[in-house]
Amino acid sequence: MVRSSIVTLVLTSLAAVAQQPAAGAPKDYAEDHRPPLFLRESWKDPLITDGKQEPGVRQDHLESPDLELNLYGPPNLDIRIVRHVAPKDDPTYIWSGSSPANWALTLRDKRNYVDLSGSVAKIRWRIKMAGFHLLRPVLKLADGTFLIGDHAEGYTSDWIITEFALSDVRWRGLDIGRGVVETIDGQWKKDPDLSRVDEVGFSDLMRGSGGGPGGGTRVDWIEVYGNPLPRDAGKPR
Repeated sequence: MVRSSIVTLVLTSLAAVAQQPAAGAPKDYAEDHRPPLFLRESWKDPLITDGKQEPGVRQDHLESPDLELNLYGPPNLDIRIVRHVAPKDDPTYIWSGSSPANWALTLRDKRNYVDLSGSVAKIRWRIKMAGFHLLRPVLKLADGTFLIGDHAEGYTSDWIITEFALSDVRWRGLDIGRGVVETIDGQWKKDPDLSRVDEVGFSDLMRGSGGGPGGGTRVDWIEVYGNPLPRDAGKPR
């Protein structure tokens, strides 16, 4: 019995040693496996497409032919694409200042889901917020669940570029059917599965101030960094 116990102890020790990285082996860092740029959208100039500076945003205003535009809110939603001739460096941007109700805008890649579950998956955007509006990320998962994050961008006097890791964001449910509001459960979603995300976008969960320089969201461009997953993967052929 003693001999058997000694043999078992030796074998267990050898197995533990075998599982340890070899001395001097480089550590595997998540940062060494940063995901690629999955999508980028910067919108077409409406002065060229429409001949006016503030039409309602449409599918044909997207620069990328691989993306689909989705707007969520009531039928009278008024989310515009804007291009002013002055200031001279003013970009083409999404603007929510005339929206009469809560809204959300998302982008969907036609061929791929995106895996945003890694610690270094991220969103970058160039924005300019007005009033007390706070821009937040919105995700639609492959199972149809909508999420809205606690990362929020507030007022800025000029355009800024920011980025954030999705792993740093806490999420709550977003109720599209009740008017783009937080779900009534009031609960944080614990470790939501972001490995198959269908749509990525943004919302400030507010109506616009009605025009002019008052409260609203402006988004010049958005970038999403994550690994693509073909939508038809695993389907029978």
